[in-house]
Amino acid sequence: MELIRCSHEQLADIRFHDGALPHVIGACCYQVTRASADLEQAPEKRGFTYNHAPMLAYWNGFFWYEYLAGPKGEHETPSAVYLCRSADGIHWEAPMEVFGPCEISKEPYRGPGREQITGDRVGLVAHHRMGFFTSSAGRLLVMSFYGICPNAHIAPNNGYGVGRVVREVYPDGTLSDVYFLRYNAAAGYDRDHVDLFAPYEESLDAGFVEACRELLADRVVTQQWWEEEQLDREFFTCTGAKALSYYTLPDGRIMGVFKNSLTSISEDHGKTWSRPEKSPDIITSTGKVWGQRIPDGRYALVYNPSPDGAHRWPLAITVGENGREFTGLAAIVPEIAPCRYEGALKNLGAQYMRGITEANQKPEDDGIWIAYSVNKEDMWIARVPGAVSTRWKGPVCDNMETISDRQLRDTWNLYVPVWGGAGLENGTMGKRLHLWDCDPCNRARAERVFEAAETIEVKAVLEIESVKQDSAAALIQSRDGQNLLAVVFTGDGDVAVRVGGRSVKFGFWQKNCVLELTVRVNCRTCSYEVRLEQNGQTASQRGAVGAAVRCGERVIFATKYSLPFQGLEVNGKDGDIGNLPGADRPVEVNSVFIHRLNVC
Repeated sequence: MELIRCSHEQLADIRFHDGALPHVIGACCYQVTRASADLEQAPEKRGFTYNHAPMLAYWNGFFWYEYLAGPKGEHETPSAVYLCRSADGIHWEAPMEVFGPCEISKEPYRGPGREQITGDRVGLVAHHRMGFFTSSAGRLLVMSFYGICPNAHIAPNNGYGVGRVVREVYPDGTLSDVYFLRYNAAAGYDRDHVDLFAPYEESLDAGFVEACRELLADRVVTQQWWEEEQLDREFFTCTGAKALSYYTLPDGRIMGVFKNSLTSISEDHGKTWSRPEKSPDIITSTGKVWGQRIPDGRYALVYNPSPDGAHRWPLAITVGENGREFTGLAAIVPEIAPCRYEGALKNLGAQYMRGITEANQKPEDDGIWIAYSVNKEDMWIARVPGAVSTRWKGPVCDNMETISDRQLRDTWNLYVPVWGGAGLENGTMGKRLHLWDCDPCNRARAERVFEAAETIEVKAVLEIESVKQDSAAALIQSRDGQNLLAVVFTGDGDVAVRVGGRSVKFGFWQKNCVLELTVRVNCRTCSYEVRLEQNGQTASQRGAVGAAVRCGERVIFATKYSLPFQGLEVNGKDGDIGNLPGADRPVEVNSVFIHRLNVC
């Protein structure tokens, strides 16, 4: 019996980063950290360009974001775990090291590749499938696991690692000492063989000790630890399935969803589980699957709906009423910036997503928050409105002077790199939506889905402050992402219509002057008309659109017309991508303001 069934009219076309899927209205993506080999630019000041495995919690009015990191590729030392904090999920403080690089005697290790370890001591590699636990007394614990990797192809979660470490996060953002929550005794590690940290029982903080005991007693939460401690035949009742995500069904049972499309059910809160079985409707590979109940009472699965594990895209969501039947796929992440740094086992794409578990507090904004990594080098977070939808009904009449931050995030799709921005701010002409970036490898985007129509009229009031890289652009697209046309603003001050790889100049822009842009599209006749008004002058252009579609459905404003595209022929998992030149330093700024948008 299949525990989860998915019925999707449209499957993902993985030639495209968004799978050519409809986009979730109001899906906003914010970069938390941007990897850099340059120590001045590196967020953790080590120059680590491998960053992965995010974990997310909300506690004490802050979002908490944990991830692991290493020099270049997976399973390398030195290895560390970092923790970031944010009051709004958008603006993030610099990461602090929560579990640092360390090494131990190689003597107890009896796993594969022991003969490859040179010297008497071996560096440890961090790994985790769970990051946070909030106790009933309101204490927040953060944890990870230390494993041993004699080479990059021997994973730290094979059962032969050292143990699980834990710290308490205090309300002011400081941390307790590091303790072992569990030694991996089944692999030969105990208090006598590990000289790194004391066991949690030796803490003088009785509340911390009690929180650790409460965590250890929760059989659902601790089931997430199985693969790292898989030699323990007694502690775990569900074996053979990795990266548990879980949620409570309407009847009180716990649904477990794992990597490789495996599912299981517990009827006794984790004391026992049904044998994990594959749900073939969840088309995915080695990436994780995240499941949760969402604010409107329905359930959602978030995963990469593709069997190609080397290219983990799109990052999509599907929704269902009862936690077992789901329908419809929609993209959360619109595009994937290029992988900038070489490194071992760097699967491409937006991947390894985790949300806020049932065991932790929830923010009060009715959003679905999803942490994910991109290309195993940059850490991101997405907010999706709690009422997931891909269809807009009625006209669009957005005046940035009167729209609130919450309204903007619920109706616009924002994509915001660290070296860029997309948000409301006040200017000399009032409040406006500001898009900017100085990233040589990424761009800022603001997308507005409108009601699908055969004939479309888009009116936008814009300002262009600067264009120093590529060309800023406004694009009209179909539901599956085909470009009907783009209006581009070049660094030379030209305004052109770009269709089918060809640009036709028809006007100009002046810095900080109001531009009134009108675009009319007729999908039936495959024609367009563009009109630009500025300082009492008018310019226009007519022609044929670049794609034959039945309807247009979204408009996108971007600080660059396009990004370098790494598709299915670029393999970061088994091949050597190489480093992108110039990726470590900011470049001159592209800056655009949007005052109003009307679509009818």
